[in-house]
Amino acid sequence: MPKVALDEVDFQILRRLDENGDIDVDELSEELDVSTSTIYYRMENYREKEIVKGEIAQLDPQKLGLELTAITEINADYDGPGYEEVAEKIAGLSGVQRVFFMLGEMSFYVLSRVRDHEHLQKLMEEIIQTEGVDNSTTNIVLRTFKDEDRLLVNYDDEDLERIFGDQRQPAND
Repeated sequence: MPKVALDEVDFQILRRLDENGDIDVDELSEELDVSTSTIYYRMENYREKEIVKGEIAQLDPQKLGLELTAITEINADYDGPGYEEVAEKIAGLSGVQRVFFMLGEMSFYVLSRVRDHEHLQKLMEEIIQTEGVDNSTTNIVLRTFKDEDRLLVNYDDEDLERIFGDQRQPAND
């Protein structure tokens, strides 16, 4: 259940932002039959509520020379630093893109993008030497079928209705 109340206009604005990263306010205002000031006001409100964070361009790692994607599973020993400290140290390593604290057999799941095998080896050595890391296993991605940072585009209309349907209110301009 969403933690904020969204009406149909909010939902459509957020969906368009998620699909395109930016919107043509004039076009959307005409399509939704609301004023451009309403759209600007709501977009500012999303930023204040941190529903929308930042404005980040999506860069192509391969075109920038980051040829390898590595997925590392890490088991940590919490006799020393706690999991937050271990996570912060790992997250600060060059090439690490995402760090997840996990329930299950592993403690952390780390996604890294590196130039080549030499760069990967250096990163793996840094991970293993990180205080609190007990052991790790690294896999190299051969081919990526989906790597999508946008949120709403990952759901079909039926799921979006289940997620937001009860919360979506009639639009009030």
